[in-house]
Amino acid sequence: MPCNAQAEENLQAFLNTLMRHRPGAVLISNPLTGELLAVWNRRAAFDRALPPGSTAKLVTATAALEQGVLAPDDRILCRRVPRLLGQPFHCVHPATGQAFTLASALAYSCNYFFAELSARLTAAALARWYTAFGFGQPLDCLGTRHAAGLVSLGESEEAKARASLGESGILVTPAQLLLAYSAVATGGSVFRLRLPDAQIPPEAGRAPQVSRRVRLHPQTLDTLRAGLRRCVESGTCQGAAVPGVAVAGKTGTATARGGSHAWFVGYAPAEKPEVAIVVFLEHGTGAMDAAPLAGQILRGYFARKGAQR
Repeated sequence: MPCNAQAEENLQAFLNTLMRHRPGAVLISNPLTGELLAVWNRRAAFDRALPPGSTAKLVTATAALEQGVLAPDDRILCRRVPRLLGQPFHCVHPATGQAFTLASALAYSCNYFFAELSARLTAAALARWYTAFGFGQPLDCLGTRHAAGLVSLGESEEAKARASLGESGILVTPAQLLLAYSAVATGGSVFRLRLPDAQIPPEAGRAPQVSRRVRLHPQTLDTLRAGLRRCVESGTCQGAAVPGVAVAGKTGTATARGGSHAWFVGYAPAEKPEVAIVVFLEHGTGAMDAAPLAGQILRGYFARKGAQR
């Protein structure tokens, strides 16, 4: 068996063991080719649309930078309770005593910051950037047309604030979320998800296919990447850290019936991505459940890669 095929088989077996009895979904891919490396619960990964929670702050951040309503060095002081949303959305990050830049607000997932940011954006502008990242559109891959999710933003200040936090008007599938973050990893190119090379007959062709491009200014990409990397280094994603490997990512905790569900989405190595991952868990929080699980998977991936050298 070729080394890459064996690696994929080992990663899939590791994922199967890790996710046994856990309700949720996981996708692992190469963001530079779209090749799927491992999948847990394919149906949920491609066709179950859910609120993305704070993983949506990537889109709000992008909209603010690209629309020119905020510069990377501009700061907003967190006052803990968003004036547009109230106590249910109070910030849970540690008090820093300093106003946040966009990158640090991403790292600490500051609800106050992004709710304030939403007031500077029109609903149309925010919706346009959700669409640019592929949300609200059916995903065509693996020979099937998959769920579109939802982008339907209200015009009120409260509706925009909720949408900026991924709590209202937005439903995404894990696969859509993986590709949105992969666009940041690649610099804007989104590759169609496909079967591993080992499962594709040579005559079928294995060349990666770009399905769309998210056109972002270099300054926007730099700011997003800095925030996602800091999220793992010192923010809400520390559970996803891998010794010796820089990981970039974002957590999300979205309101669900009877509790919350948990997200982590990101890529590694941050400076030269070769693997992207999304973890969705039906119960829990992003920081305490999804990020540590993603960390286990990423540490397993890089340990197996190192063992085959």
